[in-house]
Amino acid sequence: MSHRVVASIDRRALAHNLDIARRHAPQSKVLAVIKADAYGHGLLACAEALRAADILGVTDIEEAERLRAHGIHKDILVMQGLIDKSDVRRVAKEGFQLVIHRVEDLALLETELSRVHLSHKLTFWLKLDTGMGRLGITAAEVQRLHLALRRQKWTEEVILMTHLANAGMPQSPLNTTQVLNFARSCQALAEFTPQTSIAASAALLALDVQGDFVRPGIMLYGSSPFAWKDVERRREKFGLHNVMTLQARIISIQQHNTGDNIGYNSQFICPQPMRIGIVSIGYADGYPSHTPNGCPVLVGTQRTVTTGRVSMDMLAIDLTHCVDAQPGDMVTLWGEQLSIDEVAAHTGVISYQLSSGVSPRVPRTYR
Repeated sequence: MSHRVVASIDRRALAHNLDIARRHAPQSKVLAVIKADAYGHGLLACAEALRAADILGVTDIEEAERLRAHGIHKDILVMQGLIDKSDVRRVAKEGFQLVIHRVEDLALLETELSRVHLSHKLTFWLKLDTGMGRLGITAAEVQRLHLALRRQKWTEEVILMTHLANAGMPQSPLNTTQVLNFARSCQALAEFTPQTSIAASAALLALDVQGDFVRPGIMLYGSSPFAWKDVERRREKFGLHNVMTLQARIISIQQHNTGDNIGYNSQFICPQPMRIGIVSIGYADGYPSHTPNGCPVLVGTQRTVTTGRVSMDMLAIDLTHCVDAQPGDMVTLWGEQLSIDEVAAHTGVISYQLSSGVSPRVPRTYR
């Protein structure tokens, strides 16, 4: 372990969780989402661990090019689409697949691709806004844009996709509305039998809407896409394995008296005599600064809680009942025995934010 803080990544757990995704959609191809540096787990290492996926999904052209530069020759989808016109040539050069979510992207593609020699045709994913209200073309635009893309000499295939806003709430009526809206748009193009994609992690695990491609993201990293209070949909219920374990060391232990202040802004005042440990991790490492008193941590295998405001490089924990704890001992902020989903529920954020927020200064180790 690092002398101060480390995030340990279990690549075998990644591969296991990919298998879980396949079991839930045995007839679908799997697009493994590794955007945002693989949700903070490390883009390149996770791409290697997920080689069994049919295609990889990244945020932008920079992440796609990083993969290519390191010898990842699998199909890669640029999920946020075009940011700048220069992206078109870069997509064409490497043969990346590309999400199209704006009508005006067609003119940009026509202009830029007329200026380059293509060694192979390109695949586009046409994104429909069926009710998410974020990115995507409307139902009124889908037929025209789909046909316009298909007739281009540089188009290999056009896949239809959408994204469900409330898949994490399986009973939400909006899920049904979005699926029906998507089906109507696909029906208008039935003669072309386009491939489709609807389900990300939550829909893959809880809704019967897989399509030709599924797009697991957070579940690959051993986290449930459902709220912690939904006890029947926690990660263990799906057989998911933890991937990231975040640990730091106790660097000081002090005995405090009733009424003593612990840390900034008097967020915690000792209600009785307490043994307080200072741990070498803080918000500069990605542990949330707004974490309330009482967030769970593990000292060895013993459960205890945070006390006081998180500092830039340190946080305080209650060691009153951890009588054997000593400076140098490891503290687990989340891992196999303490779910990142539970920590997220205590901090008021989602697990996606916790893992992707782990600072680059925190070393990652892989096994």
